[in-house]
Amino acid sequence: MCVKEVWISEDGDFSEVEDDGFYHFYLYRFEEVDYQEENKQLLLDFLGKLNIFPLKVLIEGYDEEEEMRQMLDNLRFSYTVEYFIDTRMYSTGGNTFTYHPPFFQIEVFSLDELQLIMTKTYHLATQNQYYGISFINSVQLISRNGYSIPKLSKNKDIAALKVSHDGQGFYFYSNLSTLQKIEQVISMLPKGYAVTQINDRVIEK
Repeated sequence: MCVKEVWISEDGDFSEVEDDGFYHFYLYRFEEVDYQEENKQLLLDFLGKLNIFPLKVLIEGYDEEEEMRQMLDNLRFSYTVEYFIDTRMYSTGGNTFTYHPPFFQIEVFSLDELQLIMTKTYHLATQNQYYGISFINSVQLISRNGYSIPKLSKNKDIAALKVSHDGQGFYFYSNLSTLQKIEQVISMLPKGYAVTQINDRVIEK
């Protein structure tokens, strides 16, 4: 079996989250063909190994709100939609539009449901819309300089993640005792994955 190489970093740019002292790490699959698809699979495999359900998939919508609602309704997923107060702009067909970004929170009860949702919506993560997952308690989203970022509170237990730029890996945040150091992260990697770099240190094969 081909070993899938991953990089774990505790030293990256975590400015996209107000983490309030949470332990955090970045997990990235060194791609061989398609980094977006391979890192999506890494995320699914990692969540399958954690096996923490139900969870919520948190997606910032774009100009596809009605299509998203119709898709979720047809698949009979439970979800809520909120709207940011600030406005964003996008251009299409030579015209510029403003909109209040919708924020979908979709409840997922199994790995099969998660895979289905990601198959239908992961393109939004690769387009740099906010795409995250919350395991324990809800995550509050706030706007800063036209971007959506999660704000975590140390007053409640939280384990959550955010897909990185262009779908290149993901950032994970936790104040749980079981996720507070890199050795615990490594032990939670699914079968078939091997850590070949930790922070700036390359691990000899």
